[in-house]
Amino acid sequence: MHANIKGALAQIQTSWKAFEHRGKPMTKEQVKAVLEYANQVGYKTTEELKDKEVDEIIDKVNKRK
Repeated sequence: MHANIKGALAQIQTSWKAFEHRGKPMTKEQVKAVLEYANQVGYKTTEELKDKEVDEIIDKVNKRK
């Protein structure tokens, strides 16, 4: 999926449901954290994210629980 970062963040209430990573669905909290990170580093689309970046963000979110 190559979603627009700002657009997905603006529609987070529904857009998060379309996201998955490594074949597994993501939680709203995970998607929001990934999108906020991508926005902070200046990415325009999710295509620019590397799997390792997403893995690290998801791991951080999961450790907060």
